[in-house]
Amino acid sequence: MSTPIERLRALMEVSGRRDKAAFLTFFDPAIEYHYHVGTRPLIGVEWVDKFITRYWANHSETEWVLSSWAQNETQVLTEGREDYVNADGVKVSHPYMGIIEFGPDGKITAWRDYFQMKDPAATG
Repeated sequence: MSTPIERLRALMEVSGRRDKAAFLTFFDPAIEYHYHVGTRPLIGVEWVDKFITRYWANHSETEWVLSSWAQNETQVLTEGREDYVNADGVKVSHPYMGIIEFGPDGKITAWRDYFQMKDPAATG
């Protein structure tokens, strides 16, 4: 079986293509995804499906950049940024950190992202 970072890089590749069917295969059906720590988590792959559909609809020209990472047998700790154009047409470079946990079958069972919720390109 591949390592956590290899699985994450494969997820990043299908995300870059916006291949939602392939993207969703990376998740355990009971995934707990904290897309922003402090916000109610998404529980279950159906909620991840709804989230990514809405997210991709409001972000274009996306690039998921991984600058640093560490892993053990079941987790990968990430740091990087997501570059995109937001719904208002503004280019954004949004830094983040996160941790992704993988089950015995290699599926993502938990994911926690840490970042500033306000769009860094927003005014006011």
